[in-house]
Amino acid sequence: MEQGREAHCSTEETFTAEYKMMMTLGQGQFSEVKLAFHIPTVSCVAVKICRNQKYASLIKSEINIMKSLAHPNIIKLFHVVQTRETTYLVMEHASEGDLLHHVLELGSLEESEARRLFTQILHAVQYCHDKFIIHRDIKADNILLDHRGNAKLCDFGISAKVIPGQKLSGFCGTLNYCAPELFGKEAYDGRTTDIWSLGVLLFFMVTGRFPFKAYSAVRVIQQILTANFRVPPHVSVDIRDLILKLLIINPYRRLTIGQIMRHPMVRNSEACLPPTSPHLSQAPRALALSGP
Repeated sequence: MEQGREAHCSTEETFTAEYKMMMTLGQGQFSEVKLAFHIPTVSCVAVKICRNQKYASLIKSEINIMKSLAHPNIIKLFHVVQTRETTYLVMEHASEGDLLHHVLELGSLEESEARRLFTQILHAVQYCHDKFIIHRDIKADNILLDHRGNAKLCDFGISAKVIPGQKLSGFCGTLNYCAPELFGKEAYDGRTTDIWSLGVLLFFMVTGRFPFKAYSAVRVIQQILTANFRVPPHVSVDIRDLILKLLIINPYRRLTIGQIMRHPMVRNSEACLPPTSPHLSQAPRALALSGP
């Protein structure tokens, strides 16, 4: 298919005639994601099925954000179908599943693999932040792996597009990955909350567990608010150092994206990164056509 084309819309009749729904890949609060077969091009895609009734504004925001993104480490939106009750988002399918299950199956990642994937994820987040998009739910569940083993950031359902200097407010995200400032009453810089989540993600990748985990949500929050965690001794010095510089209570003392890029762990990883898969190479060609 041609690259750089905008996601387009079509009628429900065309959509149902061209796609065969298969297994469910995931389920969320207001949506589910199914594997689907695009009959004209004999290709697999992921279809996010959203209920419009209560979440129309979130769905609209997600579509607008995803349409603006074109990065090899971010899941691509191909096609949108909207009816009165339901919105279908046809997206790139990452055939190797999500990072959460991948890590749990292995117990933890080899450090070389953790460095490679984390660096790819970091590039995706930097790209978003450069476009003033805050993901707000970075977690292993929202990192998919394609057929070449490359990381793909997905699920922009609660993401926010901000203007320079704009702060966010309110609790948002998944508890184990949430930054301390999310539990306060003051507005916060969304970029620093994403960076905290990256620290939790890196810890999980190299240990197979979360830095903040307890039998109750109250206890987890207490651990987060005091940054009460311990990096296991087997973790390499440069990875340990980066984790400690990301999981800092004061958001203004956390490393910025630019500083993370210059950190030895990431600098050393960049040199051995394999080429990412050609963007959109697995997409159905018919989905490249622009529509209304």
